Amino acid sequence: MQVLVIGGSRFIGRSIVQRLLMDGHQVTLVNRGQTSDPFGTRVSRVIGDRSQPETLARALARREFEVVVDVIAFREEDTRRAVEKLSRRIGHFFHISTASVYLIREGILPPFREEDFPGRLIPKTEATAASWSYAFHKRRCEEVLQQAWETDQFPYTSLRLPMVVGPDDYTERAQAYLERLADGGPLLLPDGGLNSWGFLWVHDVAETVASNLMNTNAFGRAYNLAQREIVSLRQFVERAALGLGKRPPLVSVPAEWLSRLRLGTTFSPYTHDHDIVLDIAAAQRDLLFEPTPFATWSEQLFAHFRTAWDGTPSKLYGTRPLELKLVQELGRLHIPPLKAESLAQ
Repeated sequence: MQVLVIGGSRFIGRSIVQRLLMDGHQVTLVNRGQTSDPFGTRVSRVIGDRSQPETLARALARREFEVVVDVIAFREEDTRRAVEKLSRRIGHFFHISTASVYLIREGILPPFREEDFPGRLIPKTEATAASWSYAFHKRRCEEVLQQAWETDQFPYTSLRLPMVVGPDDYTERAQAYLERLADGGPLLLPDGGLNSWGFLWVHDVAETVASNLMNTNAFGRAYNLAQREIVSLRQFVERAALGLGKRPPLVSVPAEWLSRLRLGTTFSPYTHDHDIVLDIAAAQRDLLFEPTPFATWSEQLFAHFRTAWDGTPSKLYGTRPLELKLVQELGRLHIPPLKAESLAQ
């Protein structure tokens, strides 16, 4: 098939393109050309900002596409332009969305289901402005697609993803933990690392897209993708330590303390004030989705880190001296034990 990928040069998009090429599809990338990719002459390229109408026009002038995969739509305008240019010209449109769309919904609890999407939103606050805005705009992208399906049968499928993990993650989120484990020092876990995730292996996203091109059962629908297991941050770190042959102290610290100390929790990117767990029954039924087990992908991730990491610290490693200093200061605290009569009260 002729497939147009909007994005495609990094992490999730790159994995999708690799999988499509393995299946023999002809792939064209549309992006700004600011990030190199490993595809060479195996793909065609259209360089330009997707917010500029002429960029998609140039891509569509070259050939007809049966499938479009949009990896990098972050605002309503992005999706609306794509729908306007592609309506009645393609057979299937994949929108890569996010589990964050549920996090600003009022009154719902995990596991989140696709039908939890509609409803009243929680208000934006100064503290949550960035994450709220991201989730809001991704919701608006999906709403544009749903409207296009209802009014014009625009054949879209939206995939809602949790925290995606895998090699070559430019966000360096997993590396933030692995490099701290590698240095052998103690590791801070905000709020004990008890928040839970349904992680997703990056190749499972690519497999789902490649296996469902032109799947008419998925038209006009959104699907959750995630692993089956529910894993806390602490469990992830403990398994990573085992995989790297390390046994560092894991130090639980209230996130509120870290905020007051102006350290925050940025150094721990899997820390979250919500449990992000998705119900994947619909994807298993309609997309034949089979996620890679946590034990399998984590072993592959840690093996890749052991062989590929050259010791260059991630951008999230810059606060490491402050973290170690805080651990030292906590170690000097003396908290008197509770007296027997206090325990009896």
